[in-house]
Amino acid sequence: MAVNIKNQDVENLLNEVVNLTGETKTEAIRKALEERRKRLSLHFASPDRHQRLMALLEEEIWPQIPADQLGRRLSKEEEEAILGYGEFGV
Repeated sequence: MAVNIKNQDVENLLNEVVNLTGETKTEAIRKALEERRKRLSLHFASPDRHQRLMALLEEEIWPQIPADQLGRRLSKEEEEAILGYGEFGV
């Protein structure tokens, strides 16, 4: 199926990408659409994503944490040490 681009701004962008990459127009459009699809799939993830994450945490991550550490908050000093803060800043 052929695509006819009737928008001059789109045609200009396409030509710019083709000139920068050396790809064909078809390849440039295909790659752009694939990249966009990947980005969109991150925003519109499957509805069971939350359930899968919770299952991973409950079955694999949390069991590895010592019981006395579960739910424990880090002290300010511990947080700063992890972040690399010292007496003179970062």
